Amino acid sequence: MAPRLIITGSTGYIGARLAAMARERGFDVVELGRRPEAKWRIGDEPATSDLEGAAAVIHLAHSWATGAETAEENNINISGTVTLAKAAKAAGVRRFVFASSTSSRREALNVYGRTKFRIEQHLATSPAAPIVRIARIGLVYGGPRTAMFGLMAKLSVLSPLLPMIGLSRKVQPIHLDEVAAGLLALATDESQPPQTFVLAQERPISFAAWLRILRRSQGKGKLHFIPIPLAAALFACRMTKLVPLVPTVDPERVLGLAGAAPMESGESLRLLKLNLADPMTVLSQELGQKSEEPSRSEAGALLRYLGSTPTEAQLQRLSEGLRREGLAPLGLSPTLIKHPRLLALYEPPANRTQHRLAQALYLADLASEPERQRGQKAGLFDAILTIGTDILLLPLRALLARRYR
Repeated sequence: MAPRLIITGSTGYIGARLAAMARERGFDVVELGRRPEAKWRIGDEPATSDLEGAAAVIHLAHSWATGAETAEENNINISGTVTLAKAAKAAGVRRFVFASSTSSRREALNVYGRTKFRIEQHLATSPAAPIVRIARIGLVYGGPRTAMFGLMAKLSVLSPLLPMIGLSRKVQPIHLDEVAAGLLALATDESQPPQTFVLAQERPISFAAWLRILRRSQGKGKLHFIPIPLAAALFACRMTKLVPLVPTVDPERVLGLAGAAPMESGESLRLLKLNLADPMTVLSQELGQKSEEPSRSEAGALLRYLGSTPTEAQLQRLSEGLRREGLAPLGLSPTLIKHPRLLALYEPPANRTQHRLAQALYLADLASEPERQRGQKAGLFDAILTIGTDILLLPLRALLARRYR
């Protein structure tokens, strides 16, 4: 008989993927909430029949109707979560997994972070404490372009110049599938003690770096920022509700970012046996490369610029190398892919070894090397022409090379 798993918030961004993954792994999933077979709303006393026989409850549901001024005793997220956890223990459920957040702090700027923190405290002192496991989840990305991930993906490609707050704040991305896998591990692994786990990248990155990853993975070029104060950002949030064709930004999300701080996740990831993927690699496949064709097109352009007629082996070697080094996609324009000689206008000086285009050209040179004709040498005229061209293009390259750095 398939183990029974109860999920609340299964219609949300994380919940929908979690429910699908649980079914793929053979669980009998009960979606406690809006589904006809198990109607429930946070704050309700769940039916005992819905809980009996379940191996675990994973609680993702959250009511956004609670305002900043709501007293704790009237906060339905706090009382509703504790009610559900106590009912689960009374029904014999062995594990109750509460989906919290890395914004969970007593002093969090946003209501969401403070509420998650208070729920954690109440669960720790409730009769349900022995079956409770807390999962503090980092910045979730991947899958459908909804929730915070969808908003950031849209913002990152709106313009190469983006007004933004919290650029130096550290964030810890984690893919949607990795979150779902971590939650299932907490729900099913009896060896894990009741404690708090952090599901997030072990090495935090700046929010500015994260936005640049989102932009590059969608095939766009360099992203520049205009730092703005928090008050201006909150005002802009209000304006997004009035301006058409601009993504609406919830002030809660801005406040969450403004107060972001990393949490240690290494031990949690090891206990749950989670090996998190590189976000740039994953997003390049999900957002920018529905097939391998865009990557191959850029690889072909780089090889042709270096004077090679691309072979299948060269294209494969270079495409794999670019992906492995986090350089795919480079974001070359269709014009550059069609007319690779124009890359001469963007090629950086030889000493700019950290330049993305320079690194890509170096890989292209290595990829084409095995098929080169041995003993083929450039003539004196070709060498003079190359040197002269480099000198003439130097001022223009100094200006244009920024695009693909």
